[in-house]
Amino acid sequence: MDIIPTLIDGAVICTLENDCPFKSRGCQDCDQLVIKIHNWLKYTSLEYMVFDFQDEKEVCPTFLQELMQLRKRLRIQLLFAGVMEQPRKLLEGFNYGDTFPIFLSPEDAIRALRMQNPGLTEAPLKSAVLFNSSLVKTMDAIQQQL
Repeated sequence: MDIIPTLIDGAVICTLENDCPFKSRGCQDCDQLVIKIHNWLKYTSLEYMVFDFQDEKEVCPTFLQELMQLRKRLRIQLLFAGVMEQPRKLLEGFNYGDTFPIFLSPEDAIRALRMQNPGLTEAPLKSAVLFNSSLVKTMDAIQQQL
């Protein structure tokens, strides 16, 4: 599984690629992916993430659970768009809707994020984001340089 950051309306939107084959609690691959997301957020100083799940019928419960934990640890704005029924139920189980609803499109999520946190998507980043490129490969290359 991997994350591909893209730029939509001047904001970073993340999509899933190479869906998790396990889709079960305790999935080690998804645990590792969320660790890479954590390191990427720290490396770039990005204070929000918008996930576009429009093409995902199922999302690994471990991935969603670890994202919710990451949201608490880093106190980042975490928004979801295009979420289908199975992942929606999982997010509702984590009380996700307390801060933001689940949006129909990434553009809707960006508008809501900008209304609630003006300037957040325009904040300078500590490091450049490589768009349309594998987050896992990017973080692996950065860690080899360190």
